[in-house]
Order: sequence, then C-alpha cells, then structure tokens
Amino acid sequence: MTVTQADIDTLTAIHPQLNENGYGSSNLSSGARSMTPVRLDEVQAAYAWIAEQTWLKAPGKNSSYGLKHVMEEATRTYVTNGAFIAAALLHAPAGLKVKLDDLNPAIGIKMQG
Repeated sequence: MTVTQADIDTLTAIHPQLNENGYGSSNLSSGARSMTPVRLDEVQAAYAWIAEQTWLKAPGKNSSYGLKHVMEEATRTYVTNGAFIAAALLHAPAGLKVKLDDLNPAIGIKMQG
C-alpha cells in the first residue's frame, strides 16, 4: 500500500484526537494545546518501517514514542509521534495492535534487541 493524503484525511476524520504530538491533546508549557496534523512524508516513512517489523499479538509495553525513536535511529529519518501512530493505525486492519488510551499508545511491535 502506498499511503496517500486521502488515507491520512480519512484516518484523522475517524480519529480527530490524532495530531503531531500523539493521540489526544497534550498540555504544552504555554498551556496551549497543539493539534497540528501529521505530515504525509513522515507517515509514509513510518509505514514502510513498521511493515518490516515483527508484530506481536497484543499491544505489549512498547509505546509509540519509544518505537518512533527506534525507527529514527534505524532509518535516520525524523517522524513525529503522531505520524508514527498514524502509520500504525493504517496497519491495524492487517493485524497490528494499537491501544489508543494514551498520548503515546502501546503498539504491538517487537523491540529488536
């Protein structure tokens, strides 16, 4: 699958809490809430990396934030937490487990170690 802007638009319509910071709003030091949308190029990079990983049968303990850093180190490509979550959600219909209960949700990807 090639991720398109239409895919992201559909995903954000279903998940309006998804933004560049993660899933849900986060309090920034100024007290403002950032709801900046995710970027297509970042979602595409995360989507490709996630496709190559070992998926677990349950979300496990690995957060989107931790996994995005693993991806960035492996690929030398920066992505926001929200872009990583969006990519994971786009893999969910194929069986990737995502637990949407936190700004940094647990995602069922095995940490390489």
